[in-house]
Amino acid sequence: MTAAPVPAVAEQPAAVLVPEPRPVVSPGPTAKAVMVVEDDASIREMLTRSLGQDYSVYEATDGHSALEMLARIKPPPDLLILDVMMPKMDGLQLASQLKADTRLRTVPIIFLTGRDSHRDVIQGINLGARHYVTKPFKIPDLLAKVAKALGAKK
Repeated sequence: MTAAPVPAVAEQPAAVLVPEPRPVVSPGPTAKAVMVVEDDASIREMLTRSLGQDYSVYEATDGHSALEMLARIKPPPDLLILDVMMPKMDGLQLASQLKADTRLRTVPIIFLTGRDSHRDVIQGINLGARHYVTKPFKIPDLLAKVAKALGAKK
């Protein structure tokens, strides 16, 4: 007599633990955190290098990936620098979603964009921007606005 075949037990996939995002650059564990959301790699790199001297810097290439990262960063960054014109989800859409999130609504925003009409500036401010910086910009000016938004005395 042969034994009846034992039905195969479907293996459950192991839970995938996605690690918490880490800053791209950081001067130390007590540094304030800034997230740069910019689709232009050269601008993103320049911002990361400049900000990384004083701040822990996270970076994302569009609003969608920024939202995914922000959901996992504990605590959230102290400041967000958002490009306005990006693929998938632009900076204005991202800011609107952030303001609807109780955990992220108080995080200050600086818009960094090539859009400079009066209407664009008003729209950015209405979405909660502390500053609206137009491209081209000077790094020292942006760093001063970052320090001001973070409450630093400079």
